[in-house]
Amino acid sequence: MSSATFESQIELDREIARLEHDLVILKRRRNALSPVFRIPPELLSNIFFLALRFLEANGVTPQKLNPNVTKQAICAVSHQWRETAFAEPKLWMEIHVRDSTTTKYLDLIGKNLRKNQEVYVEATGIHRNHLAVLHILALIKSGKTRLKRLVINTWQTNTICNILQASSLRFEETATLELSYRFEPHGGGIATTQDIAAVFPHIRELQLLTKGLPNTLDVLRLPYITDLSLVVRYRFAREDIHQFFNILKSAKHLVYFTLFIEFEATGAIQDDVLWSTAVELPRLRGFKLNLIDSTLLLALLKPLRFHGDMEKVVITSRDTRKPQLSHSIVSTIILAFPHRSAPEIAKVREVTDGNSGEDLPFLICYQVAWMDRQDHSLEIILPVLQDDYSSSALPGKHLLSLMDSGSWMVKNVQNIEVVARLNTSSWECIAKIATIRYLSVSVWHLDDWFLRTLRGSEEGQGDPHNQAQTLPFPALFNLEIDMEEAEELKSSGLRMDIEYARALAQALKARAVVAGRDEAPQISKLEFVSCTSPLDGETRDLLSSVALEVLWKMRK
Repeated sequence: MSSATFESQIELDREIARLEHDLVILKRRRNALSPVFRIPPELLSNIFFLALRFLEANGVTPQKLNPNVTKQAICAVSHQWRETAFAEPKLWMEIHVRDSTTTKYLDLIGKNLRKNQEVYVEATGIHRNHLAVLHILALIKSGKTRLKRLVINTWQTNTICNILQASSLRFEETATLELSYRFEPHGGGIATTQDIAAVFPHIRELQLLTKGLPNTLDVLRLPYITDLSLVVRYRFAREDIHQFFNILKSAKHLVYFTLFIEFEATGAIQDDVLWSTAVELPRLRGFKLNLIDSTLLLALLKPLRFHGDMEKVVITSRDTRKPQLSHSIVSTIILAFPHRSAPEIAKVREVTDGNSGEDLPFLICYQVAWMDRQDHSLEIILPVLQDDYSSSALPGKHLLSLMDSGSWMVKNVQNIEVVARLNTSSWECIAKIATIRYLSVSVWHLDDWFLRTLRGSEEGQGDPHNQAQTLPFPALFNLEIDMEEAEELKSSGLRMDIEYARALAQALKARAVVAGRDEAPQISKLEFVSCTSPLDGETRDLLSSVALEVLWKMRK
């Protein structure tokens, strides 16, 4: 091949490269004319950030959503999008590592991290690629970026050990660590606790999803722990009960504690394994227990004593086989609050078990709060079975003795909201609370147990000696009716809000008959919310005959 021919090919290649460059510039200019490319960079970067948690087209959130795929797709759209993405630190503050994540991709992230930027690393399903986790940790440290939170999910204990022991790094600023792995209980504790303390010396929040409880030494090795969350995937044994109390007593700075146990206890829980003395918890502000075994739940609750500064306590039992223990659970919880006044605010709501099918029992939550500290609350969640009722239009659920007359839970309740389909016994218990002034009720059915209770029983009508016992809601002042849940009855073709309003007016008049008076005792304010039909004059007149003020709010 001659020199002239070779030189002409070089010139042609240069000309092709120049034209390709000009073509890229032209495409960018053309794209810039599109409306989407006129979006300001700061708004576009916010859209990118929200896209990391975007739903699938059918509205279902993917179980294993990988934000890395979204980031790569964004950067592949255009030069402008890529430059905008790389210029936004918020888009890269959450770093997601999988077994398929390459070091080349992590290097690209590392180049876009800024000095003193706070980052969060989440490594899920790591079984073979623990080197990728070590790689990003090294990049974070070398770039002087602040690692605030680290999540590692694996079912191999040696993976956790390899990440912690192979790293000579030290992250003083890391506050939160979540580890999901398995280790055998009663085998000397969590072997990696020393490594955790060495790599993350000031760790304050620790979440462990394991097969067993840490021992007291594990907790003592982490002296700055204020928030400890334990998800235990094995059957509790007798020694674990004592270990539970040792953890609460040994963690001197513990403020928030959560324990979720997925299985029943091993063997029978007898009184001889219970903690013999009261366990005072003056430092705790938040406490959650979620168990599937009511007997074990009682064993863990009985010694506990909470103080008045508790911000949130949530006690959950999913044990549908032992409903007879529900009363004991409630009584035990009441004993755990010796220094707290009776609550004035209450809410009853239904909670479906996210792990159960539609045919399994519902959970009922009874939540209480205080007028002076409405940011403080106590929640008790217990399973309930539907009643055997003759009419399918009148379902109801037992409240499982939560409403015992005179109980600390209800004796001073002034405001109560009911968002649950309760049975007649539960409504009768609520109706006997002499302090209720404000009542909010969600409607499911046209002739529900609330209306039947409001009318009162036929026994004692006209007998002045039984007025105090038979008058439902004797101190009721304000009543709110929420029609939001009445969707299932629209197929009947009735104007449910209008029909219910008329039935309510009749029920309030019947309540007056139970009270032995000729006229209905008027309620100060009667409010309907989430209505779909406009209020007609006849219905307004009926409501005005039993209430001084009537409000009718249409659904937005």
